[in-house]
Amino acid sequence: MAKKTAPKRTLIQLSDSEAKYSMSRALVQGDFCFVSGTLGYDYAKGELPQSVAQQTLNTFTNIQSALKAAGFELGHTVRVQYTVANRDDVAKILPILEKFYGKIRPAATMVIADLVDPKGKIEIEVTAYKG
Repeated sequence: MAKKTAPKRTLIQLSDSEAKYSMSRALVQGDFCFVSGTLGYDYAKGELPQSVAQQTLNTFTNIQSALKAAGFELGHTVRVQYTVANRDDVAKILPILEKFYGKIRPAATMVIADLVDPKGKIEIEVTAYKG
């Protein structure tokens, strides 16, 4: 009987800061793409905006960039975890989550917790599948 080999892993790097944390922005394993917790940095401007709404929009832009680099689309998302630093911000981000995931409806978890960057207000992690 032939031994089955694991699918090739592909690592996606989108910024220099990822190496600092010993991580990849995304990892592709077979038909899955795992996107690491992603903040709303505006890499073109080199800044993290103050508004939770703008951070959320930027986070989706960054996630879409990672997915695209991996050969996936936002519509392939099957699971998402939102980590929000302030419970009061949840109502502010719900319309943005609806905009991006309203028709996709992935399995989701929302957690209220401090983020590594004290200016960060939301971090989003996704798992995408295309098979």
